[in-house]
Amino acid sequence: MDLGAMLQPVLAFFNEGIGKVIADVLRALYETFFPANSEGAKPVEIPK
Repeated sequence: MDLGAMLQPVLAFFNEGIGKVIADVLRALYETFFPANSEGAKPVEIPK
């Protein structure tokens, strides 16, 4: 299996036209909900 041959059409779709618009919207949503400067996870103690 050639991974490059399988990914090439997907990458072409997301680099132009409606695919680029979809990718930009999803990227904006991801950056909104998961900001890079957010606090790290804190451990939560589970009651016994």
